[in-house]
Amino acid sequence: MNTKKSVILTLIVFSASLSGCLSDDVKELQEFPSFSLSDEQGNVHENSNYSNLPYVAYFSASWCSHCKPVLQALDETIPEGQLLVFNKESREQYSDMNEWKDRMESELERNLSHPFIHAPPLSQSLNVTGIPTMFYVNSDGLIEHSMSGTTDKPTIEAYWNGLS
Repeated sequence: MNTKKSVILTLIVFSASLSGCLSDDVKELQEFPSFSLSDEQGNVHENSNYSNLPYVAYFSASWCSHCKPVLQALDETIPEGQLLVFNKESREQYSDMNEWKDRMESELERNLSHPFIHAPPLSQSLNVTGIPTMFYVNSDGLIEHSMSGTTDKPTIEAYWNGLS
């Protein structure tokens, strides 16, 4: 009787260790939501501008002091035209994208070629709660990875290089 129990227990443990290994489950990637939004200079950015091109959608807020190092790492890593800086803050006093971009350029001591876009509804549609949050979007418009919180430059580079 103990031998039967041992065999059954062994089979249960063995089959549990194989769960997922023998299935055809593939993680389905989420499509980045459609958008048509103006940046700090009035230029309109739409999903179609980024078809066949990977990009990073970076969500933050102008008051976020701990987000600055992440923006710096992104600026040093992501090529021009492939980083979108989105403001998730809906309060009116934080909606001036020119002021935010000017301040970031001054604090980072460099010119930023990336658009700064006021986008609270877009951030809500993506359920962005913590900042900074980054979405790594492949050339098909699918989100391959997202992360929240401060991350270091090697992590940003690794995820970006995985898209390119």
